[in-house]
Amino acid sequence: MDLGPRCMRLEFPLSFAGRVEAVSSFPIDLYGNTFGGASVSPVLRLGSRFTSGQAWGPFGLLAEAEADVPTGTVAPTPSVDGLGFPGSEGLNVELRKLHARASFGTAFHLDVGAQTNHFGMGLLSNDGAHGWEPGSAQFVDPRSGDRVLRAELSTGPLTPADVVVAVGADRVLGDFLLLPGDTAQQLFAALLLGVGDPSSAGAYVLRRHQENAAGAATDVTAIDLTARVTAELQGASVGLETEWALIDGTTALGATVEHPTHDVLELGGAARAWLDVGAFGTVLDFLYASGDQNPYDGTENGFRVDPNYPFGLLLFRQVIAAQSARTAGTAGDPLLVGVAPAGVDQLPTRGSVTNTVAFFPKLRVRPLAGLEVYGGPLFAFANVPQVDVFTTELAGGAQRSSLGGLAGRTLGTELDVGVRYRALVHQSELTAGLEVGMLLPGSAFLDTQETPMGPVYGGRLMLQYRF
Repeated sequence: MDLGPRCMRLEFPLSFAGRVEAVSSFPIDLYGNTFGGASVSPVLRLGSRFTSGQAWGPFGLLAEAEADVPTGTVAPTPSVDGLGFPGSEGLNVELRKLHARASFGTAFHLDVGAQTNHFGMGLLSNDGAHGWEPGSAQFVDPRSGDRVLRAELSTGPLTPADVVVAVGADRVLGDFLLLPGDTAQQLFAALLLGVGDPSSAGAYVLRRHQENAAGAATDVTAIDLTARVTAELQGASVGLETEWALIDGTTALGATVEHPTHDVLELGGAARAWLDVGAFGTVLDFLYASGDQNPYDGTENGFRVDPNYPFGLLLFRQVIAAQSARTAGTAGDPLLVGVAPAGVDQLPTRGSVTNTVAFFPKLRVRPLAGLEVYGGPLFAFANVPQVDVFTTELAGGAQRSSLGGLAGRTLGTELDVGVRYRALVHQSELTAGLEVGMLLPGSAFLDTQETPMGPVYGGRLMLQYRF
């Protein structure tokens, strides 16, 4: 609703999204237990937004509220013990935004309240609101996201370079690193160049303190850099985007007698290059996440990518997630190990990419207005051998995979194909999609007979309606 002639406006955005997902059965431990089946993931997002526009210029006000009621995933309970199986999070209500921002022109902005957090390509901080868009060729259907209670002071965009500088403090309400019972606070500063321009760059520095229910603390500093360059050619557009994050600090999670604290040093990076010629296009995605092959050596090197970062359907979101969830169950089972080691709840990846270097070239075609078909092969390798903590301990320290075989470094090849259709229906946006994939596992998934794991198949059907 327009409330005046100078762009004062009140909006009530509403969206509904639903996903039905299925994956074929695959082994998750050396005992022959398997995981597979179907899940359902709905989300109803309600919001309201007030903007004063230029009615009170140069003073401006933005007030915003948003909540998911509900969000999450429902799936049958696995027949074996574990932590963080795909679909195990259930349904819940999440507050995403309840904040106000006061501005004095472009010189000064004060933002206070609950809001989502996103930076760059979403490698480390991802708000769960960056879904599929025409031409992106991304296998993405986000849920939840990073949510913080924030106080932020910023300025800009200023100068012809469109510079924005921001500093602030957060109490973390929820993200992929915050487990049940954890608390986390963080201080941050950001410098952005070219805000709103075709080409841009930015730097984000974060200091985070996190404690679990037992009081074990993690103190880390993250330095996150991003850049994006686009260019228009005759009849085509090209672009390159990248983000790299370095995390340094200490953690008491997974403490041992020899190493009560671990030194943290992790590196992650992503790059995306694309060529768009209208009805046709190509996209090349690259992803890097450092790995940690020894959880007992006093260092933590396994970078974890935000699970809402889009990278395939099966390998990371299903197979590695389920096998690491089962590892947490076996490593913490007193009937198998006697005394459960500290930090087993950190073992499940919960869909995050870690210990990986991967390439994902894709082609897309638009045969009809609003209809896109896209797909390609994902090639993934481990930076260090894909070691399972439980089976390695059983083997006396010899590096073993989740299935009991020698830990290899080839994760596998995944072929994914998708189709999406977007149309306007009664001035609202309807998007429907179908994505299917086949994974051919590599040497990282050998069993006790050194036999490779068989193919894994899966897919998902998606629908989104935005008012």
